[in-house]
Amino acid sequence: MAGYFELMDAPDGGYRVALVDSEDYLVAMSVTFPDGSAAAKGIASIREIAGTAMVRDRRHGHDELSTYRKRHAASPRHGAEDVRKAAGR
Repeated sequence: MAGYFELMDAPDGGYRVALVDSEDYLVAMSVTFPDGSAAAKGIASIREIAGTAMVRDRRHGHDELSTYRKRHAASPRHGAEDVRKAAGR
């Protein structure tokens, strides 16, 4: 299934990247990037993440991040930065 990335102007300035599937349906929309170079780096990052990312089930009753926080919040090995990394922030 071949899709494509589409670089477009953002409404408030800058650029956004759309991920579109082979039938021209929008699959994902990026955050706003300040310039074309940052958008190109964002595309490279999306490609890397999509090829290696695990799937997190965040449906009601399946909040894995909440479970991670409860398990590791009091642990001296895991600081606030580790929790932010796990949350993708």
